[in-house]
Amino acid sequence: MVHALERARRHLAPGGFLVCIQPHRTRRPFIAVRSPGRRQPICELINPVFQPLIDSANGAIASIVESGLVSLIRAEHHQFRVRIASPSQLRLYLTDGIRPPRFPAGGRKRLLEVWGARPSGAWIEVTEHMTVVGMQATR
Repeated sequence: MVHALERARRHLAPGGFLVCIQPHRTRRPFIAVRSPGRRQPICELINPVFQPLIDSANGAIASIVESGLVSLIRAEHHQFRVRIASPSQLRLYLTDGIRPPRFPAGGRKRLLEVWGARPSGAWIEVTEHMTVVGMQATR
């Protein structure tokens, strides 16, 4: 990723901006069952294969900041929520990525139990966490 950031920097005019959006370093997607006025937390998904990639991306950003190619403007953490109609659509949503997360032990069973006892009009909510890093070209 260092090479990709260095190449991106070469295409920027001095003072130009580079924005990197990546998964949050420690927070993983969170599953809940929602209905009007109620939220039942289920579990946080896990993906041990993904953590080294996130750490590597953060290291790459730190590397180009330390080398003076860019200056760090700000890093902010954000979240967004995705509304999903059923467990089968949740499976499709989760397997759409290159390295899909998975349920921890007992997580899928809990989801299916809560989903089976859901009130009318309920939906599954996935909360995704991300970090937005703003950098400015120097030199």
